[in-house]
Amino acid sequence: MDKTQEPLVSICCITYNHEKYIRDAIESFLMQKTDFPFEIIIHDDASTDRTADIIREYEKKYPEIIKPIYQTENQYSKGVKVTLLASKKAKGKYIALCEGDDYWTDPLKLHKQITEMEKYPKCHISFHPAVIKRNDENRSDKIFGLYSKKNKIFAIEKVISGGGGFMPTNSIVINKLTIPRIISFFEIAKNAPIGDYYIQILGSENGGALYISDVMSVYRAGVPGSWSERIIKFSKYLDSFVDSYIVTNDIMDEFTSYKYSKQLTISKKSLIWGELRSSNIEIEIRESLFKSHNQYISCKHKILWYSIFKHPKLIKVIKSLKSPLNT
Repeated sequence: MDKTQEPLVSICCITYNHEKYIRDAIESFLMQKTDFPFEIIIHDDASTDRTADIIREYEKKYPEIIKPIYQTENQYSKGVKVTLLASKKAKGKYIALCEGDDYWTDPLKLHKQITEMEKYPKCHISFHPAVIKRNDENRSDKIFGLYSKKNKIFAIEKVISGGGGFMPTNSIVINKLTIPRIISFFEIAKNAPIGDYYIQILGSENGGALYISDVMSVYRAGVPGSWSERIIKFSKYLDSFVDSYIVTNDIMDEFTSYKYSKQLTISKKSLIWGELRSSNIEIEIRESLFKSHNQYISCKHKILWYSIFKHPKLIKVIKSLKSPLNT
């Protein structure tokens, strides 16, 4: 890799209190074998553990590659989209995403993705499957996002219908050309409860999403402080989260000139139904969600709610049996 040239790829890693995991992430970036230069932008969001100290160790060893951003105040808590903060510093034509508690497993990941993206310049986003590694040792790992054994291009409609769960975030590479439009969207949708979903949509606008079939990263599930853990811990705010999600989808609908209204509505319904059947959320909170967003629940799902998913014990039994009703 020629370190004197401008980077072709900017790896953007956002991290907060990832002391146990950040070394794995950084080492997985450094092991990349490419014939092009890349930089590593690590945004530490005012961690209270040793995360920033560990980043500084690597910064001293690799000052020409590692370009940290150290916050003194937590930006996420202020509603700032920290991924965009890191992306604004990127010099590369392409931006590769990976959070500090995840990591890559293939030293040729960047080489493979960039090679394919250069073949399909109209595709401004690419992704690949990832292994979900559970924090609970009693639960086995599984693969997320394995849609085909061959590389292919997915239409934006498929991405939208996926509701944010279509692409593993740590697999995404986007063309920097998409960043101004993404920033424009979030300037309007200031209260968007999540960012990755809308990055996936806007990245797919130009020519769909390029899927690479190789499994090349690991997503850690159940890590303290992670998005999934926060939702469970603060489930009393679920109504507010769902309201924000619906409003943001409506903003996206207008932003994309109502081309994808059907898919965005499907996404709303899928989110609500997913929360209603969750055994991780208290029944009182799910009942409130059912009442406040009744118009997004189909007749079939209303029947399932009253007969099965309203009863916590039945949900746990179904979940343990991996019933089709819970999919």
